[in-house]
Amino acid sequence: MSRSFPRTIVSAAVFAALTVTAATVGPPANADVVSVSAAVGAEGLLTGCRYTVTATVTDAMIPPGSVFFMLAGGVIPGNGERIPGEVVHHPESNTVTATWTPTRIGSQNLIGIQSEPGKYTSTKFITVEVVGSGLDTGSSCVRIG
Repeated sequence: MSRSFPRTIVSAAVFAALTVTAATVGPPANADVVSVSAAVGAEGLLTGCRYTVTATVTDAMIPPGSVFFMLAGGVIPGNGERIPGEVVHHPESNTVTATWTPTRIGSQNLIGIQSEPGKYTSTKFITVEVVGSGLDTGSSCVRIG
């Protein structure tokens, strides 16, 4: 019986050390959105044409789908709308990109959002002006209105 007593003490000590280590290390920090941008052509933003929107985040390790884009304000009714389509994470540059095709002319807010259920949410936005209509030719955009 004397041999099992030291094993119990050692096991308890190892468990306590692991618990303290886990408590001090904790989960990784959340990524914050620090900037949002849109790649705008020479004609400006036009409905019907595709543009790349980018959110820069502080952390290269983010869960898939936790950063996305929305439009709100100006000509967008209600609380806004999510930009549809696939969002691509680029860990080497701490950015997330999506393709956006404007559907409304006028001023609107392009918002980058980092959100995880039960965790901190970070947002940044820029105001963009969609100045007319365009025709997407695949490699460029031609203004038609």
